[in-house]
Amino acid sequence: MIIGLTGQSGAGKSTVAALFENAGFRIIDCDALVHRLYEEAHYVRKIAEVFGEDYVKDGAVDRKKLGALVFSDASELARLNETVHPLILDAILGEMNRARLDGVDAILDAPLLFEYALETMCDTTLGVVCDMDVAEKRLLARDGKTPAEIRGRLSAQHDASYFRTHCEYILENNGDSDALRAHFDALLESLAVYL
Repeated sequence: MIIGLTGQSGAGKSTVAALFENAGFRIIDCDALVHRLYEEAHYVRKIAEVFGEDYVKDGAVDRKKLGALVFSDASELARLNETVHPLILDAILGEMNRARLDGVDAILDAPLLFEYALETMCDTTLGVVCDMDVAEKRLLARDGKTPAEIRGRLSAQHDASYFRTHCEYILENNGDSDALRAHFDALLESLAVYL
């Protein structure tokens, strides 16, 4: 079984992925796959062609500079996604196929699950959501960015209502780690039909 995991920035997707990993699931981390691509020559060339050499540093994509651009301008984020979609999709599908061939349950941790139509290749989908003020506080504490940068990033992405509409399962994460664990345990029971 492959579960497509997605949700808002700051909602706790990585924490939920870690809970799944502790429960025996393989994690396919799309962000980690993308970060590896940022250092591969063909990917770096593609970014330089589209965004310019200013976004390449020491033979790799300057993630900080590119991130500042795309998270402050939704059209630039769309352009990035359009540019790298085929390369990223190939890497993700390869990992999903390996999990299926190995016969293991997996979590596809994919912030852009629906944008890449990856939900069609998953057995079910799970959205991790929280209130916007909770997400903002978490991101401020985690990322070391200004409140304006955090708000820009959040406004360029889908809000909780989008995930509630699109995901088969929703995990609300507005509380502490004990509350999250209780919600997670209940979710695992709900998912037992697939396991």
